[in-house]
Amino acid sequence: MDLNKKFIAKMTRLYGLIVVFANIIAVLVPQYLSIPVFDEENVRKWEDFLAHNNLSLIAMIFAFLVPALVCIIYSYKIFKTDEKIVKNVAEIPSVFSLSSVIGWNLYYFIEIPFVLYAREQFGIQIKAILISSWAFALFSGMTAWTLSYLGIEILNRTILLPKVFPEGHLRSEGFSFRPSFKHLMLFCFMVSSVFPVILLLSSFISVQVNNGLRLNRGVIFVSILLLVIAFIITLSLSRLILNPLKNLTDASKRIQKGDYKTRVGIVTADELGSLADSFNDMADSLAEKEFMRDTFGKVVDPEVRDYLMSGAGKESLGNALGGETRNVTVLFCDIRSFTAMSEKMEASDVVLLLNKYFTALGKCITAHHGIINKYIGDAIMAIFGAPVHSENSAEDAVEAALDMRKALEEVNKEFEASGFPQLRFGIGIHYGPVFAGTIGAASRMEYTVIGDTVNTASRLESLCKTYSTDLLLSEAAAEKIANKENLKFVADAQIRGKSEPMKVYTC
Repeated sequence: MDLNKKFIAKMTRLYGLIVVFANIIAVLVPQYLSIPVFDEENVRKWEDFLAHNNLSLIAMIFAFLVPALVCIIYSYKIFKTDEKIVKNVAEIPSVFSLSSVIGWNLYYFIEIPFVLYAREQFGIQIKAILISSWAFALFSGMTAWTLSYLGIEILNRTILLPKVFPEGHLRSEGFSFRPSFKHLMLFCFMVSSVFPVILLLSSFISVQVNNGLRLNRGVIFVSILLLVIAFIITLSLSRLILNPLKNLTDASKRIQKGDYKTRVGIVTADELGSLADSFNDMADSLAEKEFMRDTFGKVVDPEVRDYLMSGAGKESLGNALGGETRNVTVLFCDIRSFTAMSEKMEASDVVLLLNKYFTALGKCITAHHGIINKYIGDAIMAIFGAPVHSENSAEDAVEAALDMRKALEEVNKEFEASGFPQLRFGIGIHYGPVFAGTIGAASRMEYTVIGDTVNTASRLESLCKTYSTDLLLSEAAAEKIANKENLKFVADAQIRGKSEPMKVYTC
């Protein structure tokens, strides 16, 4: 992942300025907020004490300094490695906004020793002072937290995170400050309901207490009742949103594992219902594409299918002709006297016989990294070394041919029991350069290999009749075999189309 650290650092500095701005507003909010004063005389003495020292200024500096230090230390920590940036960049809004809460809590605790000192020196009763100081720190902290979190989170989601995670895949690992959707709903409840009600209720009680009026308990009861109702509404709305999302998440995981029959229930006509409809349509589309992919893998070899669907294959399919020249081993296998044999059989029996024969021999070819390129009537053309590279394609082809002998013996036993005729085959193997790629018209192509190597392998298969053997391999293929002592020299064969004889071997 190529990270633009300069851009991330610039955004982080902007987030720090948002925290500072939020704390400035947090200082101003309590100035216009009435806090209940239960002991006016002692509060006045405390204010006089503050007027003759710099306590408020010192505490305020700490309230600003601590969030700044937390932001700087956290930024330094995550910028050590790219891995730390990716892991922690989504948590910046939570960490930066919580730093303001830490700062204002520290502001309150800084005041406590001075309050105790004032009690000893001036005999001030500190209960009312501590309550009013706590209320100031609480309201200031909540204000700074709300403003900084919302501002940073909006910028993070709309600007920074799309740059760092262009493909998504944000994950929480271990302990995380990153809020879930449920936590965001609770946060909205706090900001939109609890915070305003507490502010208004505090101002109302302040007016009652500071003017010596009797508290209206009905207003307090109604305020608490409204908060309870708002909490129930928030919780219900959270469930209405989260439950369908959870179902969609679970269904998507099942589809990811290959269960394309997965569907989600649609119980609403709103945006979530539209999302569920789209999800089910997507599942149908994926199931259809998987069916086509599976069918494609039956029409052509699965390795060819995967090659054609890969980047190189798509590039080849974009042209009328695409591929490369490479050294491969080509194997031809043909049934002896099949035409005369099929004349005496029903067409359906011929198909049944060929299907069993091709299935048994095909397993031998694929087991040794070969692909069946095509069936030519009763013949098989197989390729070793393309499209997937092979360390020793000739060795693979010979091993496959030996297994094909054994497989034919087993198939013939089954045919004998079923009343089918016994089969014999001839195999020709040659190693050399070919053009391997997509061949054909613009509207219909196939993956195959073309070249003299293919023709030579086919001619070697035909020569099996001449030399009364079921396997012949060229000198070029024989040179690639590790255990040459297992090979038997057959002859210097004259290959049709070749000016010079070719040494051929069997095993």
